[in-house]
Amino acid sequence: MGKTWIRTAAIAAVAAGFAGAALAIASAHYFDSRGLDPKPYPLRGIDLAPPASKNGVEYYGKMRLDIYIDADGTVNHVEVGESTVPPEVREAAIRAFSGARWEPGRKWGIRVRSVKRVEVDLTPPPGLQQPTR
Repeated sequence: MGKTWIRTAAIAAVAAGFAGAALAIASAHYFDSRGLDPKPYPLRGIDLAPPASKNGVEYYGKMRLDIYIDADGTVNHVEVGESTVPPEVREAAIRAFSGARWEPGRKWGIRVRSVKRVEVDLTPPPGLQQPTR
């Protein structure tokens, strides 16, 4: 009986070690949101109102944002990847997405830090031709 108890205790300790290691990895790493279930999502709509240009012309273009979301749903930081919009529009997007609260993604049923890629396409309304630059 004593050997069985020792083996059971050893197996439990190893399992607890794996669980602890998994939790340590989950808390120190930003997971790609595509591999999470469920994926992170904003708790409310994100209103991206680009600033008006100096000449009163609205900006159009595209940008890619990587949003780094902590396990508690707060945004740690936002990085701008490819972009065809001016710096002031990029800054407005960073402010809008940084201020949003998120439902964090989960891995193994645990809320984890994640990075969510968002493609923003600022297109002119239908019937309005895009200005040439």
